[in-house]
Amino acid sequence: MTLLGGIFIPVVLVCFFRKPSYLLPLLVIASLFEAGSVFNGSIGNFVFGVPPFAFVEVFIALRLLIVVLQGGMFLPSENNPARSIAVLLLAFLAWSLASSFVMPHVFSGMPVYSPRVGLDIDYSDLVSLQWSLSNLAQVIYLALNVAAVLYACHIVRTVGQADKLTKTLNWAVFIAVAAGLLQHLVSSYPYEVFSSNPAYYQGFDQELGDIHRISSTFAEPSMAGSFLAAVASGLLACYLSGRRGIRWLLAILLVIVVLFDTTATTGYAAFAGMLCIMGIYFGPFGRRGRNQPSFAKTWIPVLFVVCSAAVYLMLNPSLLEAFLSVTVDKMGGMSFAHRLSADIYALMIFKDTYGMGVGLGSNRPSSLVMTFLSTVGIVGTSLFAMVLYKIVKLFPGRLAPSALQMTFWSLVGLLVAQSIAVPDINRPTLWALFVVVVAQLNVYAKNRAMIAHGQWSIAPKVRISPDATAGIVPAS
Repeated sequence: MTLLGGIFIPVVLVCFFRKPSYLLPLLVIASLFEAGSVFNGSIGNFVFGVPPFAFVEVFIALRLLIVVLQGGMFLPSENNPARSIAVLLLAFLAWSLASSFVMPHVFSGMPVYSPRVGLDIDYSDLVSLQWSLSNLAQVIYLALNVAAVLYACHIVRTVGQADKLTKTLNWAVFIAVAAGLLQHLVSSYPYEVFSSNPAYYQGFDQELGDIHRISSTFAEPSMAGSFLAAVASGLLACYLSGRRGIRWLLAILLVIVVLFDTTATTGYAAFAGMLCIMGIYFGPFGRRGRNQPSFAKTWIPVLFVVCSAAVYLMLNPSLLEAFLSVTVDKMGGMSFAHRLSADIYALMIFKDTYGMGVGLGSNRPSSLVMTFLSTVGIVGTSLFAMVLYKIVKLFPGRLAPSALQMTFWSLVGLLVAQSIAVPDINRPTLWALFVVVVAQLNVYAKNRAMIAHGQWSIAPKVRISPDATAGIVPAS
């Protein structure tokens, strides 16, 4: 048992038996420790570690089983807004399960990038495709992820329960930022606590010139950078949609500062892309409500925060040099060439397998989209794209509550980051955001439907504004 195991195992057991409602918030916190484990082991030559996220999900799956055995439905009811998402996720799981067991045998011997090896290798270092325990592990992780989403659809029924998940996500952001700042300030950072999983690549000791790259609680700086870029986007959307105050501007500034310290190209590119997207979405040409502040009042404080972060960068010559190294200069580097080659080769695998892919857990390119295409093929990619379409369709738009803006745009930001250079389909932070967003959208959509029928929200001491797009207001 690891130190994380000594913390998570008793807490999970207490929550499972005494406080089941705390399992989902605990899952959000556990998602931060992507490279950690609660205990490690081996099956022959296959070394493994059980991540805290997966450990919590096992008990969530057991709770879902209890719900079903006690007479509850496995799928959300037909009038539940999240039912279509659940059905598509189960279809995606079924196809991924089939592909992970069938395709490695159908296309046996095809050269692939090993899922347990990094990308900085040549074509000559590719391995022959064969079924392995990595295929099984990825299917198990995916099944647990889908079970967590289904459980959230069953359990999160009120505004108060959805808000609890949102507040937990805020605490998770605080932990990630605090850990990054601590890593920047002290030399005796407890890397071995957060990087205890022998099955994961551990890149916490990376240096770039005179700069030690910040990895926070994650496996490597690029993972930390992608998460920080995503939550910075979410915080920015939360601010632009109406959550004003110096506290929120300071939160955005701190996240951006730690993002700079990761020197992660993925994080920089994702945040720059999200700035452009939100500049258009919340910009001067979009429709504005009667009570919404002007574009100038909204964006000038944001631009001041971004400029302050840029000043921090300029006042640190070593950090500025590292920033230029991973942005302007990286295009000609070997790392970029290897990653580009891996993605191009993923397209070749997609073509050579007639669009079917080599099976979940069989290949590891550089980006999420290429992982989908090369592993679960056009069928799996289409099913997951339909899940995302359903989520976007349920999203109320510009006038959604700020808490929903925060989580929705964080999810979008993380998907953008992973589409750039993070290939993991079963990434804990990705699925933690999925759980929170689907739960929020489900509650919000049900409440809007209740408004349309003249009914009150089932949340205690909370009512819904008569304006269906105005969000949640305290009961008078």
